[in-house]
Amino acid sequence: MVRKEQTVAQPKKRDFALRLVFSYDGEDVRLVSQQSVEMVVPPSDPIPAEGQTGFWYELKDGKEQTLYRRFMHNPIRFAAEIRSDDSNRPFTWQEVSEPHGTFVLLVPDLKAATLTFFSGSLKPEAAFKRAKAIARFDLTQSSEGKE
Repeated sequence: MVRKEQTVAQPKKRDFALRLVFSYDGEDVRLVSQQSVEMVVPPSDPIPAEGQTGFWYELKDGKEQTLYRRFMHNPIRFAAEIRSDDSNRPFTWQEVSEPHGTFVLLVPDLKAATLTFFSGSLKPEAAFKRAKAIARFDLTQSSEGKE
């Protein structure tokens, strides 16, 4: 009698992400908490061109090598879309006088050292300025604010 070898299903590699919770008051942004969660995040975006505009964030290792990059809409609400009385333009943008709130980013758990936000500014009137590093957070600590 020939015995058939049984194979044991190998567990799939688990993907982990960091759930980063930020709070903001105007342009003052703080990293409130970080938590490791089991999930897959979208792939990294390409390296931005010189003079790039917009908003993105990057994870970097301790040697300042970029590990992950993601472009997105600016999560800080300096303006809100509201209804207007103009029938030709039923919606318009209005400046938020005292912007404050929270937002969440999900990034791959790559044991990165820092997370950096890039933008011309956090304010909408500077959205098309050449982007630069505007806030940096130490991910080696449990919670760290803007450097």
